[in-house]
Amino acid sequence: MQMTRRILPFLVFPALALTACTGAGDDVGDTGESQTGETSSEAGTETGGEPQLAGIPILGDTTHDIANLDVTVISSAADGLAFPTDLEFKPGVAGELWVTNREDFSIVVYQDAGLSSQLALKLQNEFDNGAHFLAKPAALAFGAPGTFATAQQENGVTQPGDPLDGSFMGPTMWTSDLNIFTGGHQSHLDMLHNSPLASGIDWEDDNTYWVYDGTHGSLTRYKFNDDHGLGGTDHTDGEIYRYANGELGYEHSIPSHVVFDRSTAYVYAADTENGRIVRLDPTTASMGNQINPNYDGCVMNRMDDGELITLVDGAELEVEMTSPSGLELVDGVLFVSDPIQGRVFGFDLDGELLDWLDTGYPPGSLMGMAFDSQGDMWIADAAANQVRRFSVPE
Repeated sequence: MQMTRRILPFLVFPALALTACTGAGDDVGDTGESQTGETSSEAGTETGGEPQLAGIPILGDTTHDIANLDVTVISSAADGLAFPTDLEFKPGVAGELWVTNREDFSIVVYQDAGLSSQLALKLQNEFDNGAHFLAKPAALAFGAPGTFATAQQENGVTQPGDPLDGSFMGPTMWTSDLNIFTGGHQSHLDMLHNSPLASGIDWEDDNTYWVYDGTHGSLTRYKFNDDHGLGGTDHTDGEIYRYANGELGYEHSIPSHVVFDRSTAYVYAADTENGRIVRLDPTTASMGNQINPNYDGCVMNRMDDGELITLVDGAELEVEMTSPSGLELVDGVLFVSDPIQGRVFGFDLDGELLDWLDTGYPPGSLMGMAFDSQGDMWIADAAANQVRRFSVPE
């Protein structure tokens, strides 16, 4: 998700059961055993002739060493995190952090996240017709005021009557009003069905979202237009446009996050399987053939010849990036997490490496990321079932 923050002026370049967990317990402020501060053997090395990195303080300022940051575990076991895949701050509500859980099809909402007054609310999926609307959520993105959408990493039969090939899946649009969101089937605003194994999502504008479509190896633009209302079923006014069909990979166990840059209309995505960051220019594409099957009765077309480039090839970096996942655009810097290598990278929008951090966390840890208004970096840790906050020491 694209964010405008003040963190980098220093660079030179259906029913849902609601449960409450009081506070964050003793874990708030606990840096945990994993914050050992051990320096990577590659940290701070320079080989002859290679340009010196610009440095980003939240990534250790070229030391690549987590010991130079304050790392706080803000979650506790009682919060119910279960393979957290993504997290985002709710716009307009200070300190309200939403976290998707892939393992048990749920969302945990933190109010006053990271403060002594922190409260965790778990929204547990118990839909009568199965886990259709929030099945294995890989990512979420807040949209127009009062709404958000989720991408489901699922390709199975999730409700009676679905096609047996599991193709009746796609992004779901929701109300972010907690008084309504706990209403099961009646709490979803819309859903369109052309992207099983959706691994990432970001908001463009109005009710339009970009989705990483793992089944079709594409970036797909979903225009919900006028949502069908709470619990409705009419999808016919939607529009679905599939770009770069078959050009992207899919990694089942790791989300592939997406960022839409409103200043350029470029779409950035983490092609996890192929170890790269790609950039799509959708303005260069032309209308292609209709897509079938069309379960929603809406506009559904391929978009041909859109320019897709490899912005960053992880194998060509000075320190390898094998499985990019989390993706955030902040002040012209593209932050990328690699859950296999346990690293976080920062690139400029030409794909040049600015800095990287070696966390030392085990494979499978670092998933989705978010940045707060203070410039702190928050990351979902799927291996430890935790949320961590990274800060630059005072």
